[in-house]
Amino acid sequence: MRSFIAAAVLAAITLQPVALAAGPHRRDPVVVAREAYVRGETPLLKVEGLAPGETVTLHLFRKLTRWVSDGSGGWRPEPTLMHAWGRHRADAAGAIDLQTSVPEAGSSLAVGPRTLFWSGRRQGDPLLADQAFASEGVDLTSETTLMLRITRGHEVVVERIFGVDRVRAAMTRVDVVTPGLVGAFAAPAGGSALPTLIHLHGSEGGSLDKARDVAARYAEQGFAVLAVAYFAWPYEIGDLTVPTAHENIPVELLDRARLWLADRPEADVSRLGLVGNSKGAEFAMVGAVTYDWVKAAVGCVPSDVVWEGYGSAIFDGGAVKVPEPGTYSSWSWQGRPLAYIPTYGDRRDDFLDNTDRYDRARAEFASEARAARIPIERTSARLFLIGGDRDRTWSSGAMVRSLSNAMDAVGKGDLVETFISPTGGHFLCGEGLYPHRLWQVDDPSPFAPDIDAQGRAEATAYEAKIAFLKRVL
Repeated sequence: MRSFIAAAVLAAITLQPVALAAGPHRRDPVVVAREAYVRGETPLLKVEGLAPGETVTLHLFRKLTRWVSDGSGGWRPEPTLMHAWGRHRADAAGAIDLQTSVPEAGSSLAVGPRTLFWSGRRQGDPLLADQAFASEGVDLTSETTLMLRITRGHEVVVERIFGVDRVRAAMTRVDVVTPGLVGAFAAPAGGSALPTLIHLHGSEGGSLDKARDVAARYAEQGFAVLAVAYFAWPYEIGDLTVPTAHENIPVELLDRARLWLADRPEADVSRLGLVGNSKGAEFAMVGAVTYDWVKAAVGCVPSDVVWEGYGSAIFDGGAVKVPEPGTYSSWSWQGRPLAYIPTYGDRRDDFLDNTDRYDRARAEFASEARAARIPIERTSARLFLIGGDRDRTWSSGAMVRSLSNAMDAVGKGDLVETFISPTGGHFLCGEGLYPHRLWQVDDPSPFAPDIDAQGRAEATAYEAKIAFLKRVL
């Protein structure tokens, strides 16, 4: 087993910025960027034209929607301006390249172009107290349009507006909507026999929109990708023929996906990997054990056991009834439910958090837990496992170690690479471009994740995951 941190190397082109103000004997800086970046691409930001050794502050603004209580049991959208900043010193050439520049102060001291994205904070945050002046007059109407401002002291000297998450026109996209398989396929335009992925979402459920989005992001990295929607919550299902509860999902669905991909010229199914997040990572581990055609499996905050299914409701005379605990497995094979650990149904009371609920179930149902263990040591696939030791959804850090130890015990430790964040939580599966503080707040509990550490870890884990997949497929 080994762990590593990979850095992405990308390129950018120069756009002439709008100079707002410049003091005497100061150069007008130039922002190096593109007008827009597509889904799955890291927006690189660079500043040139500064005096060697000059210090300036970079501010990144993005308006996103958070959902807040409406006071009557419902939720309402609240547009929220996120502000990240970093004070940087120009190098000997008068440039600041966020791929390598070390911030002297800011919303994060991490290095890398993703830092100004994940470290954004809401207005009124104490860390923005001395930087609030920079947000004056910022007016953004789209969640995919951002503004970069550069300040000297309390003076804004240049700003640049650019887009992110834009759709690349030249990309192959196919929706898959059949009674046995639902999802979205994407691949680089003109690609042939590419390394291939099946992506598996988590307990948030699937939809065609979500599948299209994630498939495009991985396709941008050079993969042929089928993002499968294996169940969907009722409010998102639309006309899709997928289960509306996570109960006895057939493992055979993965082979249906492989067979569909085998007919695509863009895909090379002899180089096929599974990528799963959370509940989808549990699915990926089961799939890696079941099928020898799985060459690689990424489990982001995975499970080492099969858990009880969830989401079912029976409407009886106008009343909603939830099945008794121990009714359904999450997965089935050849029509039979896989052994699983009961999890007290959908009950949430009397538990510190969802991790406490799962951990207590594992301890109480010890014999079921032994039967429900995923025998990961049977796989010959290469594994990349991501976990957090302060995960409040389930104990992903401990379960990553359990999976890795099982491989070590049979002499397969060289097939496993792990990335465990000591203070990160469950939100480690994105690209590191989304500010966690949009919806999370600092919590003094020793069980709560460190929000900034989690943001750094997510960005690093994403780069490492992509590097792993490119290397082994």
